[in-house]
Parts: sequence; structure tokens; C-alpha cells
Amino acid sequence: MHGAAVWCHWCHVMEAITYRDPEVGRLLRDHFIAIRVDIDERPDIGERYGDWGWPATILFSPDAQELGKFRGYLPPAELLQALQTITAAPADSGPAASSPAEPGPESAAVAALPWVYLRTERDFDAYYDPQHGGWGMRQKAPLGVNTQFELVRGATGEPEALSRALFTLKQQSVLIDPVWGGIYQYSVGGDWHEPHFEKLMPFQASNLEAYALAFRITKHPELERDARAIADYVARFLTSPEGTFYVSQDADVGAHDEHATFVDGHVYYASNESARLKLGSPDVDQHVYAAENGLMIAALCSLFEATEDPRALSSARKAADAVMASHLEASGRVLHDAKSSDKVHFLADAAALGLGLVRLYAVSHDAAYLQAARRIAAGLEPLFDASMGAYFAHDLDPDAAGIFTVRRHPFEHNVRLARFLSALSVAAQDDEYRARAQALLAAISTPLALDNQGRLLGEYLLALREADAAKKGASAGEVYR
Repeated sequence: MHGAAVWCHWCHVMEAITYRDPEVGRLLRDHFIAIRVDIDERPDIGERYGDWGWPATILFSPDAQELGKFRGYLPPAELLQALQTITAAPADSGPAASSPAEPGPESAAVAALPWVYLRTERDFDAYYDPQHGGWGMRQKAPLGVNTQFELVRGATGEPEALSRALFTLKQQSVLIDPVWGGIYQYSVGGDWHEPHFEKLMPFQASNLEAYALAFRITKHPELERDARAIADYVARFLTSPEGTFYVSQDADVGAHDEHATFVDGHVYYASNESARLKLGSPDVDQHVYAAENGLMIAALCSLFEATEDPRALSSARKAADAVMASHLEASGRVLHDAKSSDKVHFLADAAALGLGLVRLYAVSHDAAYLQAARRIAAGLEPLFDASMGAYFAHDLDPDAAGIFTVRRHPFEHNVRLARFLSALSVAAQDDEYRARAQALLAAISTPLALDNQGRLLGEYLLALREADAAKKGASAGEVYR
């Protein structure tokens, strides 16, 4: 299996070079069934193999047990060696597939969550880079939710956290496209000056929200400028005629068409607008997924709260109305892609769209959004089964085999679901949702799960704070107003 993404530069390189190598092609034809999986289309696969980077190459036995996992771009010689090793091995000699860490005896109790928060906050601080801003030293990514957490800390009495957040936003602003706006995915070096040029909706949404919140707290005009640069880019390039939001824009021109002239992103994004238009435009993944739309709806609500610009609220409402009509079933089940014949349901979509709708209700006071959010919350248990404390990544798949019969409890998506339930508790004035959020956070708070997050701890810490705020009857926004 080749786990890849439409926006992924090295995925394109591997498809153009490695998979067109004659010897690689011969081995694949003779001994394997080659499958390419779009990890945005299948967020469960993206979560399962995210640690292996993109592209990820996974080799399976005929009964779908993992035989080998390989990270990143593989040149022909390396993939050949892996394929030859597997084909030469006895049929039963592959390593046993490992099971993911699950909620269990090591999960925290609800009463212990304040202590877990303090321990995790300490770990979060240890990842901060005081020289360049951001979290992590070897690769710089604009981790918008981490910055949001720092802003919330700063606005509630921790000036050092506010300084860290503002410094980070200033430093990472070099990743905002100076011509069209939008923020690039990451920088490969230890500073912000070696960007990869993909523009992914989750990065647009989380950083729009971070810049908007920072502007709301400080009123510094450069923060509003950067927020609008992201919002304007999304409106121009990643918005459908119906007002819904697309998934991503590629880093390069011509990466999906072997007959097109290829233009590397380093050349393209260094050009002015006139030169870019002559070269063409990097492909946009025009799928409309519920999760990405929920994230962007929430971000636009933050922009509206910060600026009172009616265009932000109008865009959020237009997207929400369209997605509710196309992706939200009467039962409360959320479709990932309404146009797909595969009607699988993913926790990521329910969590993100639910959170976006609650945030939209909070700023618009339109009860239709609150009613829709409550339907989503009511539909969770039949699909995703929280009998072990946390929710599964997707509903049951009767066609699954091997490793894929083992459903996982994805940390990130359960964290976002807890944020949705806490926000819904405040909006609906129903403490049952807050209790569910806290129980969920306790279930996923195992030492192994937290250690595995590395620097990506901001949303978890926000979720803990928001659950506590909901207990007091305050929304996340009201905490720092």
C-alpha cells in the first residue's frame, strides 16, 4: 500500500520515478497488488500510518497482516530491496502486527485530570524553541492549535505564554505566501526559511484562528493583516461555488499530469502574480470533506469575533448550510464525502463539524446550528462505540480484513470530540455533555498516548481547559474575554 496525499511533493516524486522503474514494476505485477490510498480521503488510514510520514509504503501479507513499513520517499533501489526481501521470505515469517495503545488501566481518572494537565503543560513548554519560536527544533511547522493554547494561557494571566505566542506568530509569518496569502505546511530546516509549499486546509484553519485570536487579544494590526491573508486565500482558491471548502493546494505545477510542464514550488512561489499565472496553477484537491469544513467554519467564527467583519460570518454560515444539507444525515451521522459511493463514517468528521457548528451557533445565535450539533452528538454512540471510554475512528467495516479489523481509538480525533462536547455543554446548557467530555479525556490520558504526541499537545491542553471552563458554565471564548 502506498499511503499518499494529493498535495504531497515526495509522493509525486515517488510515483514518477520509483513506481515507473521497470524492475519495480515487474516485481509489483508478479507478486503484489499495488494500492494507492489518499490519506485525506481515508482519515483512518492517515491516523493509523501518520507516524510513517507521506509517502508511507506498507507491505501486507495476503491476509492483510503488516510485513513491513517504510517511511517517506523510497528510490527504486530501496523499494526493490524491500520487495525482494518480502518475496524471498517464507509465507509465515512476517512480523506480527502490533496493536495500538488502547484506553485501559493506565487511563487517568477524571479527578486526576488537573494533575495530568500540569504534567503535560510542562512537556509542552519543553518543546518550545526560544530562538525561532514554535515547537520543535529540527522542523518548523505552523502549529496553530499550539499557538492558540499559548494565547489562552497568556490572556488568562501568563504573560510569558502570550509573549511566546506572539513571537511565534511573527516568526512563522514568513510562511504566509506574500502574493496570494495562505500559509505553507512547514519548513524543512530548523528555522522558518526552507518552506515546503503545500497549503492544507487544517493549517489554514488553525492558523487563521490563531492570528484572529491574537488580534482579538492585542489589537495589533499586523496580526489582523496576517489573518486576512489566510482568509482571503481560502476564499479565492479553496472555496467552492456552493461556499464549501476544498482540501488543499499542491506545492508544484504539473505534478499530476505527465504531459504538463512541471514547475517546482521553489520557482513558482518565488514568482510574482503575473509570472505565476503564465506558468499555470498548482492543483487544488476539490473534494469537500466534512472535517475540513468544520475546522474552517470554526476559524471564520474566530475571525468574526475578532474583527466583527460580516463577511467572515456570512462565509461560515454559507459553508455550514451547504454541508449540513449534503453531509449531515437525519440520524446525526456525518458523511466524509457526500459524493462518494463509500458511505463510511469517521469520528474526525463528526468531531470537527460538530465543533464548527457549535462555534457558529455561539456567534450567530441561530438555533438550527445548535440543533444540528446535538444531532451529531446523539449519533456518536451507535457508530463509534465508547464502551472502552474512547470512541473508535470509524464505524464497523464488514469488508475489513487482517490488521484493519482492529479499530483504533485515535487520540487527536477524540481530543477534538471532547472540545466539541465541552462547547456543546455550554451552548445547550446541558452538563451531561461536559461530563462526557471529561470522561473521554480521562480515558485517552495514558502515559503512552501522551508521550506519542510529541510536540502536538496544544489541542489536548485546550480540551482540558475547555472542559474545566464548561464546568463553570463558561465557553472557551468567555474565559479570555
